[in-house]
Amino acid sequence: MGKGSSGRYGGELSTILGQDATLTGNLEVHHSVRIDGNMKGDLRSTEVVTIGPSGVVDGNISAQDLVIGGRVRGAVVCQGKVTLEESSQLNGNLRTQRLVVEEGAVFNGMSEMGDDKFANRSHPPRVIKLDDDEGEAQR
Repeated sequence: MGKGSSGRYGGELSTILGQDATLTGNLEVHHSVRIDGNMKGDLRSTEVVTIGPSGVVDGNISAQDLVIGGRVRGAVVCQGKVTLEESSQLNGNLRTQRLVVEEGAVFNGMSEMGDDKFANRSHPPRVIKLDDDEGEAQR
C-alpha cells in the first residue's frame, strides 16, 4: 500500500513501518498508520492505527481507531473502536468507546468503555508496568 491508499479499516494510510524496520522515539501521524516492524515510543494518529501480526509497539497509543494483530505494551486511548485480532497481545490499560476481542486474543489490563469516558478526560489511563520474567503487573 502506498501513500493515499485506504487501510483495512478505512482512513488514508499515509505511513507504514515495514516488517524489517525499527523505530525508537515518538510518532505523530495526521492520517492512518500501519506498524509491521518494531516501535519503542508513543504513537498518536488522527485516524486508524493498525499493528500488523509482525508488529510490536512498546509505548502508549492514541488514535481514533486501533486494530491490533501483533503485540502492544502500553496504555491505549481510542475515541472510536479497538479491535484485538486473534493473534494479538495487549498488555496495558485501555480506554475506548467500543471493544472487539476475537477468540485467541490476549488482553492483560483494565478497560474503560463508553462515550462518557472521553467527556472530561484528556489524560491517558494509568500505565501498568509488567515484569518481563513473570508477565505479572506491577503498579
